[in-house]
Amino acid sequence: MRTSTSARAPLPRRSVAWAGPLLLAAALLVTQTPTAATAADAATVSDLGVAGEGGDVVARNRKVFVAAGDRIVVTSTDGKVVGTIPGLSGAVALASPEDGRKVYAALRGSNEVIEIDSTTLAISRRIDLTAYPCPSSLAQEYDRLWIGFGCGGAGGGGVLGLVTSAATPTLVRVGPATTGAPLVAVAGNTLVAGESGVSPATVKVYDISTTPPTSSGEIRGDANGLPALRDLALAEHGATALSALNDTRRFDAWDTAALTRGRAYADNGFGDQGVPVTVGASPNDAYVVGGWNSQAGDAAELVVYDATTSEVIYTAAHQGKTVVAGSVEFYGTVTFAVLKEPGTGRMHLWRLPPSPYHSSTLTLTAPAKVTTLQESAFTGRVTLSSGLPPGVQTLELYRWLPDGTSRPFEEVTTAADGTYRFTDTPPSTGAYKYQVYWPGNSWFRGSGSSVTVTVGPYEPTLTVTGPATGRVGTRLAFSGTFGADGITFPRTTVTVSLRVVGPDGAVTSRSVAKLVPTPDGTFSFSDTPTAAGEHTYTVDLAGNSDVGPARTTHVVAVR
Repeated sequence: MRTSTSARAPLPRRSVAWAGPLLLAAALLVTQTPTAATAADAATVSDLGVAGEGGDVVARNRKVFVAAGDRIVVTSTDGKVVGTIPGLSGAVALASPEDGRKVYAALRGSNEVIEIDSTTLAISRRIDLTAYPCPSSLAQEYDRLWIGFGCGGAGGGGVLGLVTSAATPTLVRVGPATTGAPLVAVAGNTLVAGESGVSPATVKVYDISTTPPTSSGEIRGDANGLPALRDLALAEHGATALSALNDTRRFDAWDTAALTRGRAYADNGFGDQGVPVTVGASPNDAYVVGGWNSQAGDAAELVVYDATTSEVIYTAAHQGKTVVAGSVEFYGTVTFAVLKEPGTGRMHLWRLPPSPYHSSTLTLTAPAKVTTLQESAFTGRVTLSSGLPPGVQTLELYRWLPDGTSRPFEEVTTAADGTYRFTDTPPSTGAYKYQVYWPGNSWFRGSGSSVTVTVGPYEPTLTVTGPATGRVGTRLAFSGTFGADGITFPRTTVTVSLRVVGPDGAVTSRSVAKLVPTPDGTFSFSDTPTAAGEHTYTVDLAGNSDVGPARTTHVVAVR
């Protein structure tokens, strides 16, 4: 099947290592702690239990349909076989509209196209193609189905179009007759068709906004035509055709208006020995996925390229099997292809882990010093590997107390440039852990960062205000504080002592008060001098495990 969908997203750019796990899963434990990716996030290969011709794939309605000659095998999106549609003759090609309610299959052996209910797997309609034998390729956009047919006789092949919503579809020929069944692909108002296995080859381009479709020209490569065609796809709403050609060691992108070659996607793990077999464009047109086989036919590789830069984004390799031409398919952010065992032809569904193919980095920076009871600011940033600003994103904040218990989960919102800030007020001393996690989105895998800070006791600044002069026998009033706005302090004590140096130099000392400050850190005391001289009041904050000690003095000249 060859279709293209929806609007484009910004094009990210970054290379990722060979055949590694694709993403960090946004999974949470029961404690809501983000966890790392597991083996389940790696590419998987599932045995379909069948051998034969076919291998085309359609994924719709949470199911994956694989054409397998005498049947269609149906799996769940994780590759487990959930059913079959048996009793078919030459099921080799599949197509489906984006709503996923129907799947269409070309039956090369019985010369018909069948309509399948994607929920019940029942065959709901059969379209007779006896007059157009050997239907072998399909492409669909909305309710228009395009069929490449032909059994190999000179002039016996070509392209048909029909409207599936019609009660009795009218079959309309498109373009000239061919020998074999052309490969077809459709997107937007563009249809492309090219006969496979023929050299030199051409890809014919049609404008299907008219009725009947009109020719827009041919993609020939050069005056000698193209090498034999293995696969054909469309991207960018039909503006770009993608080809896999014999003897080119690359996938080519062609401008369907200018009919000229643009970018090439050539990098692969086999080097010059790689054989390009199948190609497709991701649903948002940001990526090109190419399937390669080794020249010996004993290994396969899927390579994800940045559609704009041709940069390799992700690769997955498999030994002992080959990838089937035309089998690249997408379902949301999951990529599928079909592998076959050489010799036996036994089929396997190859499932890449969900994209995103690109990475992100999340930083978290703690203040240089954190103390109890005082608000501290933590900062960080989400950075995308594409270098583009991520826009406003929601982060998950987790915090753990020194005793291992967690504090309430919070969400933190970034600015458009990815920067963020949050504050915290630790209630006690000890080691606090902070973890911030971004779950990612459709094209960028999530990332997280954590810091552990050692929280020290609050360091108070003790101040006392009162008169600078006084008289013997007259009451002196003092007030003090060691707090700051908005802080509530645990219970502690303040003691006040007095040292008096008389006019004759005699020194006396006494205790003045022992008091409990209010929760906001304020206190007051008074004293009535009994002798003249320099009165020095020493105020001591005892402190505790969360509030450090402090001392200050206040001098009063008493006459």
